[in-house]
Amino acid sequence: MSSLASVVLTQQEKALALKEAHRRQSLNEQRSLRGRNGAPAFGSKALEAHVLGSTGEMAVASFLGLKNWLYSETMAVRGSCDLPGMIDVKTRKGHNRDLIVQKDENPRKKLVLVTIEEDIIIRGWCLSQDAMQPRYWADPAKGRPAYFVPQRELRDIFSLVVNETV
Repeated sequence: MSSLASVVLTQQEKALALKEAHRRQSLNEQRSLRGRNGAPAFGSKALEAHVLGSTGEMAVASFLGLKNWLYSETMAVRGSCDLPGMIDVKTRKGHNRDLIVQKDENPRKKLVLVTIEEDIIIRGWCLSQDAMQPRYWADPAKGRPAYFVPQRELRDIFSLVVNETV
């Protein structure tokens, strides 16, 4: 099991993450973009997903000292990364959740799992190519298959090497 990192965001960081979530939702609705992998595209459930994602990204950027690069992608671009060094943050609601990796993910990405309940915990990371194994393939939601990597299989978050080139 990897070492975990508990992150406490400042009020300013929380406000910035919330502002980013609303910006993403507004832009997606203006452009009539569909939710990824069958996720909701409009309304409160879609906004909740954006808030969760932007909060997880803020936590990892703050932890790794990469806030200068945070939210630099202003348009939803398939295959883009959240942070430099091919780092993509995957945030889940609930501390017992696995890392989800889509079938068509770039195999070179470094995927970081963040879980949120009352607190925010960075669980660990893995290369997406390591996650794309038949043993992780599942469809628990019925109709939304993906790779589900258990937390115990993730690398220690303190071992993540950051390349700050953008």
